[in-house]
Amino acid sequence: MKPVLVLLGSNIEPERHIPQAKAELQQLLADCVFSRTYLTAPVGDPHQPPFWNLAAKGKTPLSVEELQHQLALLETRHGRVRDPARPCGPRTLDLDLLLYNQEVGLFGSLQLPSPLLSREAFVLVPAAEVAPQWLHPVLKKPLAELAASLKAEGIEPLPEEARA
Repeated sequence: MKPVLVLLGSNIEPERHIPQAKAELQQLLADCVFSRTYLTAPVGDPHQPPFWNLAAKGKTPLSVEELQHQLALLETRHGRVRDPARPCGPRTLDLDLLLYNQEVGLFGSLQLPSPLLSREAFVLVPAAEVAPQWLHPVLKKPLAELAASLKAEGIEPLPEEARA
């Protein structure tokens, strides 16, 4: 079983897609735990609603490629449409594999660790909440330390009542 870290995001009906995706990830990953859900400003394409983002930490017997395939299938089941004209545009569900064990490299089109894990607050804040002592395999620093070094603008915990 390999430890993994996955980022979940949605800004199209997130109140429906995020809870369903969490339930499905609990079936896919052993010992799955989630961070709080954060309301985050869109990055790269500001003309869209804010995102709900959270991180999931778990374990898998699957290879990187098999896990990535399962995550893509889950996105598809939730109606994810990839618009080449707006790669950072609105989406029903986005699942990004951030860390897989301590793997470093290119796996098809997937870069591990995710480049987002070293520079984006909407990724690092929830990731550090759920796995604070996990080391970034390239930077060799705990995720909590990396998150603390960022300005966490445009990200705030979603109130509990908004997630119901």
